[in-house]
Amino acid sequence: MENKKFEIRNLKGTFDFLPEKQYVRNQIIDTLKKNFEEYGYLPLETPILNEFDLLKYKYSEGAEILHEVYRLTDQGKRDIGLRYDLTVPFCKVIALNKDLTMPFRRYEIGRVFRDGPVKAGRTREFYQCDVDVVGVDGRFIEIEQMQMVAKSFKELGIDIVIKWNNRKLMTGILEYFGFKVEQFDAVISLIDRLEKISRKELLDEFVKFGLNEEKVNNLLDLFAISLKDYKALAEASVIANLKEGVSECLEIESYIQKLNLQNVCEFSPTLARGLGIYTGTVFEFFDKEKRITSSLGGGGRYNKIITNFMDNGQEYPACGLSFGLEPIYYILSQKVAPSFVDVLIIPMGTEIDSLKIAESLRNAGVKTVVELSGRKVKKAFDYANKQKIKYVMVVGENEINSALYSLKNMETGEQVSLPLEKVLEVLSK
Repeated sequence: MENKKFEIRNLKGTFDFLPEKQYVRNQIIDTLKKNFEEYGYLPLETPILNEFDLLKYKYSEGAEILHEVYRLTDQGKRDIGLRYDLTVPFCKVIALNKDLTMPFRRYEIGRVFRDGPVKAGRTREFYQCDVDVVGVDGRFIEIEQMQMVAKSFKELGIDIVIKWNNRKLMTGILEYFGFKVEQFDAVISLIDRLEKISRKELLDEFVKFGLNEEKVNNLLDLFAISLKDYKALAEASVIANLKEGVSECLEIESYIQKLNLQNVCEFSPTLARGLGIYTGTVFEFFDKEKRITSSLGGGGRYNKIITNFMDNGQEYPACGLSFGLEPIYYILSQKVAPSFVDVLIIPMGTEIDSLKIAESLRNAGVKTVVELSGRKVKKAFDYANKQKIKYVMVVGENEINSALYSLKNMETGEQVSLPLEKVLEVLSK
C-alpha cells in the first residue's frame, strides 16, 4: 500500500502566533488583566473539557450554538465537549462552591472552541477574556462594567462605541405588538440581525409569524424610536416588561451622562446579544473606525442562569462581559510591530563579562539579549536590524579595561562610548 505524503498544515480556523504576533497578544492580555484587577476581579481557571450535558444546560437541544460544539467520547464512553464560552464553567464553579462569599467577582482568560464560520477576527480556537460578578443586582454594577470597557480600550489605543439596550424593553415591545412569549427568542434573534440581512430576507422570515409587510414595517418602526418616545409609550401601557425596561434604560442613560461616557455609549434598541440568557441590560462594543465589523465583545445582566444551576432556591443575580482577544488582536496587528528586545550585546571574546553586564541591565528592567551564536559582527548587526532592536552594545577587551562601552542606535546610526551607568540611562528612556 502506497503511503501518501502527509501535508503539514494548521487545522482550518486555528493559527500559530510567532513571537512578534504573540507579543502583541500578550500586551492585550496584560492590559486587560491589569484593568480587571484594578476593578477588584479575582483570577479563576476552569477546565477546557466538560460533560456535554453541562455545556448544553442553558440551551435547548436545537440551539444554534450547540451545533458548533466540538464533541467527543472518551475511553470511558462519556459524552464530552470542548467549552464554547467561559460563562457555563463559571456557573458550574458557583454551583459547586456554595460557600463563596458574595458578591463574588472573577475574571478568566482562556481558550474556547466553536466549529463556526471562519472570517477576519473570528476563528475556531480563540481566547475569551471574561469578567463576571454574581450577587449584585441593579444598574450601578452594569455602568461600572461599561466604565471598565471604556478604560480598557483607551489603554489599548482603540476608539470604541458601546452599544447598549435592555432585554425587558425588547420583550415589552414584542408583548405590546401582540407576540406570544414562546415567539420572543426567535423574533428577537431576527431583530438582532437587522443590520446583517437584507430587507427582503427579513420580510420572508417574518412571514413565518403571520406578519405582512405593513405589520413588519410597524414593528420595525417601534424599534427605531428614541428613549424619550419609549418613556411615553411605557407611561401609556400596562405591560410590566415595557415599564421596567424603560425605567432601567433611563437609569443607565442618566449614569452615562453623570460619568461622562456619552461619547462612548450609544443606545441601540435593536441590540439583543443573540442569547436568551439575558434578563436586563445588554451591551456590545465595536471599533469606531470599522476596521472589523463584528463586535469586540459584549455582555449584560443574566439573573436566571446561575439560579438554574443551583438547588437551594436562592436567586443569584449576575452581570458580566467578554472581550474577544482575536478581533482586538486583528486591529492592533495592523500597526507596526514593536521590538521586544531593547539591546543586543555583542561580546568580542568577553562572553562571561557580557553575561554579567546583561544581568545588571535586566535587573534594571532593560530587555537584553547577548549574542552567543558566535556569528560575525556584521551578521549580528544584521540580526539586530531584522529584529528591530534599537540598540547594539559591543563589549571587547578594550571596553572592559576602559569601562567605556560602545552603544549604537540602530535607528539613527549614532554611536557613542559611555560608562555602564550612562548606558543604563540611555536604555531606560
